[in-house]
Order: sequence, then C-alpha cells, then structure tokens
Amino acid sequence: MKHDVNGIETFSWHLARCREPWPDTLTVATPSGGRHIYYRARSGWTVPSSSCDRIRLGPGVDVRAPGRRLGGYVDGPGSVVDGWRYEVAVDAPVQLLPVWVAELIGDRRNG
Repeated sequence: MKHDVNGIETFSWHLARCREPWPDTLTVATPSGGRHIYYRARSGWTVPSSSCDRIRLGPGVDVRAPGRRLGGYVDGPGSVVDGWRYEVAVDAPVQLLPVWVAELIGDRRNG
C-alpha cells in the first residue's frame, strides 16, 4: 500500500463512528488487498474524483466519479493487471451513496 493507513481501516473507522455496518453494495477485491466500493451518486450532488491525499475521508481512500475533476479510472471486476485479478467480493446491487460520505467528498448543487 502507498500509505501507512489503508483505505479499509479508514473506511471502517468512519463506519464505526456512524454506527453503520459494512455496506451491502457491489464491492471488488483488489490484488493489493484493498476494496473498490461502488455507489450511485445522490441526485443534486456533484461527486469529484480525488485521491487520498486530497480527500476528507482520509488516508488510503480514493474516489473515482464523473464530477469536477475528471481523469480517474477504476479497474473493474474481472480485470487482470500484471497477472493479478480484480474479483467481486460482494455481489450486490449498487446502493445510493450515504449522505455522510457525500458530505465528505462532494458538493451539494441545487438543481
């Protein structure tokens, strides 16, 4: 991992703080042991792509979305990079982005 604290630890800390269980949404296991957690954007919110050094969610967490800053991508389930496969860890419908996450990563836009 690139950081002392990984994204799973950071996200788990937020879940405990909000007294929420691990999300039941499409989740992909990465070759490095991380997770890609998929959410649908909330209506009226702009969700920017950002990396862990510039995000209020904390260390080890990146966000990839079609918001203000474009150019990020995510390797999807079944992708193979350098011989390592991205596998579905939670096969569930993609859930709506929780409000507490949206408030930390996005800007509310009146539409």
